[in-house]
Amino acid sequence: MATLSFNQGHHQADIMTILTYSKLFKKPCSALFTLVILTFSLNIPNAFATNSDKGYIAVTTSNENIDLGELEFALTPLTKDELSVEVNAWLAILKARATIVSEAEILVSQKQKKILAAQEISDISVESAVLFNKSKNDEAAAKELKKDLAEIKSLAQDIKHKKADKAVDELSKTPESLNVLAQKADQYSDKMQKRRELLIKNLTHLREEKNDALERFQLVLTSWESKGGEGADLHLYANALSGTNVDLTDSDAAWLTIKGWLLSQDGGLRWIANIIKFTLALSFVYLLSRTAGKITDAALNRNSNLSTLLKLFIKVSVRRVILIIGFIVSLTLIEINVAPLLALIGAAGLVVGLALQGTLSNFASGMLILIYRPFDVSDIIEIDGVTGTVHSMTLLSTSIKTFDNQHLVVPNNNIWGTTIVNVTGSRTRRVDLVFGIGYGDDMVKAEKVMLDVVSKHELVLDNPAPIVKVNELADSSVNFVCRPWVKTENYLEVYWDITRQVKEEFDKQGVSIPFPQRDIHVHQVAEITEK
Repeated sequence: MATLSFNQGHHQADIMTILTYSKLFKKPCSALFTLVILTFSLNIPNAFATNSDKGYIAVTTSNENIDLGELEFALTPLTKDELSVEVNAWLAILKARATIVSEAEILVSQKQKKILAAQEISDISVESAVLFNKSKNDEAAAKELKKDLAEIKSLAQDIKHKKADKAVDELSKTPESLNVLAQKADQYSDKMQKRRELLIKNLTHLREEKNDALERFQLVLTSWESKGGEGADLHLYANALSGTNVDLTDSDAAWLTIKGWLLSQDGGLRWIANIIKFTLALSFVYLLSRTAGKITDAALNRNSNLSTLLKLFIKVSVRRVILIIGFIVSLTLIEINVAPLLALIGAAGLVVGLALQGTLSNFASGMLILIYRPFDVSDIIEIDGVTGTVHSMTLLSTSIKTFDNQHLVVPNNNIWGTTIVNVTGSRTRRVDLVFGIGYGDDMVKAEKVMLDVVSKHELVLDNPAPIVKVNELADSSVNFVCRPWVKTENYLEVYWDITRQVKEEFDKQGVSIPFPQRDIHVHQVAEITEK
């Protein structure tokens, strides 16, 4: 296994030496000058990371601002051992830049402490000038003045500035000298504040450079791991360096940091551009899905062999697949790594499958219904004693509206597992009617009446020809079957019309229709009188 190691002894010593001397600078631009020296001093040479065994020298670090795409291409042909050298080199660059950022943040914090000390000196000096006149006659005021002067001296020592110490030592303990000291403290505070703001602005740039190095280091590390390297610890190190620390207790520094991040190319401007790209990509994907859905719908409508349910399913599936794929691809525009998301979805597939066995069974039944087409939208079907019109269907359930306008949602597994009666599955349908006449009525006349009624109805089909025959000799009637053929959509209308018209014609022709009746016979019994 390749191991990662690098020697930064001399380099670290150079950094610490410069940082030590930076604290001694007294000129206005000392902090900025220090950071510039640090930046140039940390230009890591390629020879910093080498493979002593094979003599390989890192080549991708010759240009520390190399394009990510070019870097990826350059890493492709390298072996695992060569990549370990590249990882070492980029790790050195990353650590050096992170060190610069840390030292700059320390300087910002120190500047803030000096500013607060100078402001406090100014406030105490003003108060002491007021107490000075009172101290001549007021012992308590004199003690308070003495305490304030001691505190001023202590604060001057905290500033660690020779001019501050000299100003306090030259204090003549007069109201005028205290007011002068307050003015000098205010001036010093303002000067330090300007330096601090300049330092924070440069700190934003240093953070950008650190983040650039971090991005390239992570790319090299990922390439090394893909060829067998073990970089779990290095990932933890990289994650610890990611992001920007904001001290919310220091409002000025926090605002300048946030403002600098918002205006930086690798910060706010980058994210605004990414969000705009993401929004435009989603809009394009949505329009593409709508267009693809319309094209698919037009193509499917040309095929009359497909059911409406299957056409609707294919159309919706095309739209949703495009939306899902487009959304996942669009996530990359806001720099979200979708590989872990896809891996998570794949790993969760088995768990979800076990938890949703019933749902998956309905899904499978829905697919079978779509493939074998036992019914379609607007068909009248009968399932488990329920009759209604198919309103809509998904892969999980079917929506049925009964004739009294009830809305039923039936799981597809229940539908596929039982007998399906498609009432309107054919274009034509036979109307089965039964009429009974009395045993004393003329059967020939009754048959002629029924044939005339059927043949005169405009909705009855000539082919197949209608049938009127004696079918049963029942208990109280002779039953005829009357079976005309009609188009499926005219079934109920013909059924109702013929039933009414046959009854009317029977009444006109004197043909009776027996109905259940009960005869009651009353017998009179002679009264028996007991004697």
